[in-house]
Amino acid sequence: MKKLLLMLMLISQFSFGQSVNRQYIGLSAGASFPLNDFKKAVLEDSTSGFATTGIAVSFDYAYRFTHNFGMQIIINYSSNGINDGSYKDQLNTAYPEYDFNVESTESWSSGGMLIGPYLRFPLINNLSMDIKALGGYFGSYSPRVLIRTAKIDDINEKGEYYIERAKGYGFGYMLGAGFKYRVNSYYILLFGNYISSSVKFKDAVGWDWEDKPYSNSYNQKVDYMTITLGVGYIL
Repeated sequence: MKKLLLMLMLISQFSFGQSVNRQYIGLSAGASFPLNDFKKAVLEDSTSGFATTGIAVSFDYAYRFTHNFGMQIIINYSSNGINDGSYKDQLNTAYPEYDFNVESTESWSSGGMLIGPYLRFPLINNLSMDIKALGGYFGSYSPRVLIRTAKIDDINEKGEYYIERAKGYGFGYMLGAGFKYRVNSYYILLFGNYISSSVKFKDAVGWDWEDKPYSNSYNQKVDYMTITLGVGYIL
């Protein structure tokens, strides 16, 4: 009986020891760089997002099952402005008889809750490298844009047109890699992530060039790269 109790104690201590330092929560912030259609600024191309560089925030929870393999839950957020200058230039080129002023009063706001595996590769001393792939729920709010027009040969002919914010949802995924450097009970986190989703926007409303209100639906590819720096607390 004493041997059995001793064995159970050893097993329990071993199991507890194996779970120590295998999980952490982290908070990171940095820059968000739009890519592909999301960055494209071509008025005639409806897939253009006219997005500019913005900010990114990420909250992470990670649990490592083995020495090299674990799972993560990430809640991420990105805010990307609108390239008002390019929008204005494209409108002036398409409608040379008018002068335009473009003002985006709200930006692209995107993010989601993603889950997936990651691989850990210890490097030197307290430094390790992680590679991850996650997928899940992703949502986005489109920007609000106000466009003012004035006819060049008739200053009394003016107009205001707007594109209101719309919300959309879709499946999103993240591919990323980065480094964790341990300092006592904390990690210093440096990661680069690629996030992508095809978002379906419904009931997008505005005021068109014929002075009529409209409501439509459209798809927008939301692709961006983030570079973030943060801190993780080892549980």
